[in-house]
Formats: sequence, C-alpha cells, structure tokens
Amino acid sequence: MDVREAVIKRQSIRSYLDRPVSSEDLETILNAGRWAPNAGPYNISVIRNRDLLARIDQTTLEAMRASGNEFLMERAYLPGYLPTYGAPVVLLLSGPTVVPISGLNCAVAVENMLLQATELGLGSCFLRSPAYSLNDPANGALARETGIPEGYALECGLALGYANDPDKFRRMERVARGTVVYID
Repeated sequence: MDVREAVIKRQSIRSYLDRPVSSEDLETILNAGRWAPNAGPYNISVIRNRDLLARIDQTTLEAMRASGNEFLMERAYLPGYLPTYGAPVVLLLSGPTVVPISGLNCAVAVENMLLQATELGLGSCFLRSPAYSLNDPANGALARETGIPEGYALECGLALGYANDPDKFRRMERVARGTVVYID
C-alpha cells in the first residue's frame, strides 16, 4: 500500500474486536509516530490494561456529560458508547504544558500512526475526548497512572485494534474536506 492509498483508505473505526494487536505491529506503529515532524518533546503512553481503559472511559463519559458541549453530551448518552470504543490498545500522546505547540507535535505523530495502522490492516480512530477528563486536576492520579508525566497535558491519542463489523458508532462516510486556495 502506498501513502496515497493509506490516506484514502484510513477510516475512523469506533468498534473493535476483542483481539490483541501483535507486539511487532504495535512497535511499527509507534515508530511511525516517533518519526513524525516535530518541534519539541512528547510522550506516548501505550494502554492495554482493560481495567485502566474502563476507568478512562468512565471518567471521560462523566466529563463529556458535564461539558456543556452539545455534541459531547449527545455522544456520552448513547447506549453502549465508550470514548475509547472498546479498543484493545489506546495510545495517549501528551506534551509539556510549557510548549505552545505540544498539541501540534502530538497530532502529527498520531496521523503517522493512523496511516501506519491502515497499512498494516488495523483499525484506528483519532481520540481527543479523554483529554477532557485526564487533564482535569481532579483526575491527576489517573493521569499519572496512564503514564502522562508531571507538567504534561494529554493532547490526543488513538484507539487501535481490529475493526468490528458493523461499526455501530460510525458517524458518516468519509469525504475530502477543507478549502484549497491557489495563489500564483
């Protein structure tokens, strides 16, 4: 698969089979993230512990329900909805709070990993909602348990695993987005 094909084929998978991701595939995906363009440090936490993932889901659902954001509240009240979508692996990327572009550093790393997962035949989904709970000082102990270093904030992440068919939380078909303006 070439890069163009991976970009077009990549989808946001929101339902996963209970099947582990091989260590070899996981390392390949992590290395893709570590080779992303960046201008500063970031941390990648690899979460495979089911109990920890369940606690992340629970605190994130609570934060989403209390957010005041209509979209987040609507999602959080869907029957069976989990912010990490039941993925067997969740990668959380955090960056130093003193670096203004930590979010960008983390996001480009996630995109590399999403594309690498697609090339390997794995499903993945960009995650932002766990930041609503793990960046809350009230959940500091949980954030440290997920491997987010002191002085860092969760910026984004990804769910990773084998896609379950049908994906009951799929929102829409993918279409190209954005406006292109040529200035010659």
